[in-house]
Amino acid sequence: MPKKVDHEERRRAIAEAVFAVIGSRGLEAVSLRDVAEEAGVSMGAVQHYFASKQDMLLFALSHMRERVLVRLQAAVGALEAPSRLDVVRAALRVMLPVDEPGRQEACVNVAFFSAAAVNPAYADQLRAGYARILAVSEMQLREAAAAGELHPGADPKEAAATLYFLAQGLVGPLLIGLYTPDEALDLVERHLARVFKTA
Repeated sequence: MPKKVDHEERRRAIAEAVFAVIGSRGLEAVSLRDVAEEAGVSMGAVQHYFASKQDMLLFALSHMRERVLVRLQAAVGALEAPSRLDVVRAALRVMLPVDEPGRQEACVNVAFFSAAAVNPAYADQLRAGYARILAVSEMQLREAAAAGELHPGADPKEAAATLYFLAQGLVGPLLIGLYTPDEALDLVERHLARVFKTA
């Protein structure tokens, strides 16, 4: 009996190959042929799942969000009875290139962010992703404020944006070695202490 093919799993494997190519050679180096080679499949196999390079890259961008979410769930799952502060801290850490998965995702994100300035399809996906993250972050902080966990006067919407874009702003300095992971995480921790009473 022929083995059943998991098409979504194949598409995700190709997306991971896209990440590997971007991480080692940059977005401009991505081609169907190079991705096929990285994934260990034929170029025809890649074309079977994606009609064009653009389709492949858009899927890879959406898969990156799923991959980050899986890492965040794992990070929070490893904590014992995590507080809202613990969840926010874990989310910020996952967004930073302080380990190899985070570094690869950051390289991919920076590449797509640059391309999004001239590619509306990438810009649409990135805007939607930012909006979702900010909405979830604001919800966490509103719940923390209602529970009396934030400093008086801390605005959940402003704090969510400040913390998230602090993490985003640290990506470049971490990638080029201006900051070490410990220095970046310390900076994040100091900002958390300005928002949360217990940080």
